[in-house]
Amino acid sequence: MTALDALLLGLLQGITELLPVSSSGHLVLAETFLNVGIPAHLQSFDILLHAGSLLALLLAYPMLWWNMLCSLSTKESRHRHLFFMILLATVPAAMTGLFFENFIALHLRSLTFVGVGFAITGVLLVLAERVPQHRDASRIPWLHALFIGLAQACALPPGVSRSGLTIAAARSLGWRRESAVEFSFLLAVPVIAGATLITATDLLHGITLPSPSVVWVGVLASFGSSVLAILFLRAMVRRFSLSWFALYLIPLAVLLLAS
Repeated sequence: MTALDALLLGLLQGITELLPVSSSGHLVLAETFLNVGIPAHLQSFDILLHAGSLLALLLAYPMLWWNMLCSLSTKESRHRHLFFMILLATVPAAMTGLFFENFIALHLRSLTFVGVGFAITGVLLVLAERVPQHRDASRIPWLHALFIGLAQACALPPGVSRSGLTIAAARSLGWRRESAVEFSFLLAVPVIAGATLITATDLLHGITLPSPSVVWVGVLASFGSSVLAILFLRAMVRRFSLSWFALYLIPLAVLLLAS
C-alpha cells in the first residue's frame, strides 16, 4: 500500500463513516478497485482509519463528554442518564461483534453483500423519513436506546451503514432529525473506540500493517474528512430529508448486484 492509497482510503472512510452510506462498504469497493486486496492486515488498517473519525467525534462534543464523565461522580442526572443510555445502546453491537466478527470478515466482504447492504440502508432511510417528527432526545427512554442499539448491531456487515441504521431507528421512533443524528454520532464513539482497541491488541499478536508513515497519512486524512462530514450532516438535517442519501445508495446497490 502506498501513501496515496492510504490518503484516498482515509478520506473515503472519514466521509462515509459519519454519513449514512457505510464506510466499510465503500472501503471494500475502494480496496477492490485500487487492487490492494482485503487480507487480514488491511482489515485491521480499515479499523485503524476509524481512529481519525473517533478523534473528530470527541472534538465535536468535548464538553458533553466531559459533563457525562463528571456526572458519574457528581450524580448530575441528565448527563448521567445520557451516558448510561449510550452504554446500553452499545451492548448489542459489542456482543454481536464478539461472536460474529470473524464470520463477517471471512464471508460478508464481497461486492454482492456490500450491494445488499447499500440497498437495505437506502430503503430504511426512506421508510424512516415518513414517520412524523415529534420527539427530541432530552431524556432518552431505555427502550428507545436498546432499539437503536439493536439496529446498530445489525450494521456490522460491510455495506450496511451504522449511522444510517441508528438514525433510521431513531427516526422510526419519531425522533427529530437533529436528535437522531446527534445520538448516532455519540453512539459511534464507544463502538469505534472498542474496535480500535481490539485492533491495537491484535498488533501484539503478529498482525502487520503498512509502514507507520502510511498509517499516519490514512488516519490524518480520516480525521479531516470526518470533521467535514460532521459539519455537513449537522447543517443538512436542519433543512433536508435523509432520503436524499437513498438516491445514491439504491442505484449503487443495483449496479453492484447486476455486475
